[in-house]
Amino acid sequence: MHSRLFPVSSLNFERKQINMKTILTSLLTVMVVSFAAAQEIQETQVPSVVLNAFQLKFPGIKETEWELKDGVYKVECEVQSREHDLWIDKNGVVQSHKQDFPKKELPQPIVAYINQHFKDYKIDDADKITAGGKVSYEVDIEKKPEDRKLIFSEEGILLENKVD
Repeated sequence: MHSRLFPVSSLNFERKQINMKTILTSLLTVMVVSFAAAQEIQETQVPSVVLNAFQLKFPGIKETEWELKDGVYKVECEVQSREHDLWIDKNGVVQSHKQDFPKKELPQPIVAYINQHFKDYKIDDADKITAGGKVSYEVDIEKKPEDRKLIFSEEGILLENKVD
């Protein structure tokens, strides 16, 4: 009778070991991927040409968070209660600028499109993005249980619509 119980308890122990190994491996993988995705850095580690490009755009801003990913510096800051993210290359060229944007200030063609095609959705958040000399708007809309991310051109043309 003991011989039948022993393999069963041994099996449970092995399952616990396997589950713990799986959990630890998964956790380690997430940590490595997160670190590889973007590395937080101190402002003192930012090249002066990059720092100067940021300070030209936002003079006097002292509270910043910097990240480095694939040779591009991302800086996060807040100006007049609006969050801003800038991506600046190693030569000091601003590649992209994303800023919180008041929903009530969205261009009328965007609001009209959302009201016509997404009647049951509520605008949750909006961002204005400037990249390559072009402006676009990222609008998060929600209707329980679904959230969507819409990208519009400056003229109000829908460029992207995806479930978020």
